[in-house]
Amino acid sequence: MRSIPYFFGVLVILTGCATGRLSSPGTFLPPEHNLILAQAKPCCSSYFEFPYLKLGIEQETSVIVSPESPVFDFPGGRSFFAAFELPTGSQAMVLKTYAVNMLYNPSGHVLVPSVQFLDLNHRIIETSRPKYIERGPRIIGDSWGEANILIPLSARYVILMDGKSSLGLSWRDRDQRTGFLFTRSGPTGELSILVRRG
Repeated sequence: MRSIPYFFGVLVILTGCATGRLSSPGTFLPPEHNLILAQAKPCCSSYFEFPYLKLGIEQETSVIVSPESPVFDFPGGRSFFAAFELPTGSQAMVLKTYAVNMLYNPSGHVLVPSVQFLDLNHRIIETSRPKYIERGPRIIGDSWGEANILIPLSARYVILMDGKSSLGLSWRDRDQRTGFLFTRSGPTGELSILVRRG
């Protein structure tokens, strides 16, 4: 199980499947969450005003991007987001994304995030859409999507936001010994980030 610190009202303690605004049996939630996103007031007028959570080296941090998360009008479109300050010596990171709202639902959803790096002056260095590879335990447990990302040398901040054009990810089906379950993408989800020196 992943422990989740409190951050700007968007991080919660997780005790199993995502609950609250990310869980609703029998309902596919992205349409509802997209409506909330469209009507939300942006949190900030610039990247400088973002609420940044400081990351540590080799310390996995989990985050829930939910309808209560901050909203910003990025160059690629409006999105809920999570923002982090990178530790000194950051060279690479492992980003994981987990399917949510799967319990008793025919189709859950997953946030397939884009990654945006900023320099010390909060200027955009690059924005990328990482390739996520399906991972999971050998015998039992949840699967996840995982991307290994190189951090630009001048990067001091990283933003995780909706990948927009991403369709979703295929996961190992927990109810079958063979086959995969395709999970559609949405604007919200559960993520974790691990920063490494190299």
